Amino acid sequence: MDLEGALISRVPSGRRRRQEFLEAAGPTLLVLTFLEDSLRVVQQWEGQMAFMQSTMRLGYYLGATLLFLSMLVQTVGSLVVLHAALVPSAKLGLAKRATWSLLAFTIVQPFMYGELTNIDFLCRSLTLAGGLLLCTFAQSKQVASRPRASQWGLPQSNFAADKLQLFGRLMLTLLFFFEALAGSNSGGLHSLIEAPRLLPAVTAVALIAAAVLIAVGFKTEWSALLLACGLVLLDLFWYPFWSAPSYRADHMRYYFFQTLSVAGGLMLLAVHGPGAIALEKRAAEKDF
Repeated sequence: MDLEGALISRVPSGRRRRQEFLEAAGPTLLVLTFLEDSLRVVQQWEGQMAFMQSTMRLGYYLGATLLFLSMLVQTVGSLVVLHAALVPSAKLGLAKRATWSLLAFTIVQPFMYGELTNIDFLCRSLTLAGGLLLCTFAQSKQVASRPRASQWGLPQSNFAADKLQLFGRLMLTLLFFFEALAGSNSGGLHSLIEAPRLLPAVTAVALIAAAVLIAVGFKTEWSALLLACGLVLLDLFWYPFWSAPSYRADHMRYYFFQTLSVAGGLMLLAVHGPGAIALEKRAAEKDF
């Protein structure tokens, strides 16, 4: 075999290895924030209880019940999702139930902690919910590839699955639009009007460009991969909780792991694609 033939033969295997890595790394990163938050409840039980009673005005037993349930749902749900991602023979119907339970917790969490007026927190929660929707889409694809694909949780039609993928994709971009326009880390375009700076401007434009490509479903794989890699690098710069003062370390640790989870959602998008409701699909149909 000549050199050109050898290089061409390596392309499919390299792509397959990348897909296998992303299929395992995506769900793993996605559930990190839930595992960290459940550990936080255990480590800071007294502080969490004090917050529930003094700030949220909940009784002792109600507050304790909510904290215990949050810890249980996050721990069990995350471990089941991890098991399904890392063990090919895992029961995917159970994994889908676990993913939906994590999604339900993500929706309830802003109410539970009184963060309904915190726009940054809400954007992050919705972005994380988008990653979980993409995870259910990925699990559905795995179910469909197995015999007896009528297991629990599989969308009843391709259109239903495509809508699930579309909603997940759009929600996954919310954080990046927020950071580009008003975020405190990137500077936000609003601050550049008063004090123009090159690096924040480039960061904001790059975030918007990548988010738009993902939202419309064009060049999705590489846009999602580049955004995921950039997000991991920025995460190390934005939230170094290991070197932060004690009064900021806990807050930064929470956002550090949540940002990693968003990167996990982007990896799932990269490996499974934008679905049928996307410009990529329309362009492929026209070429065909």
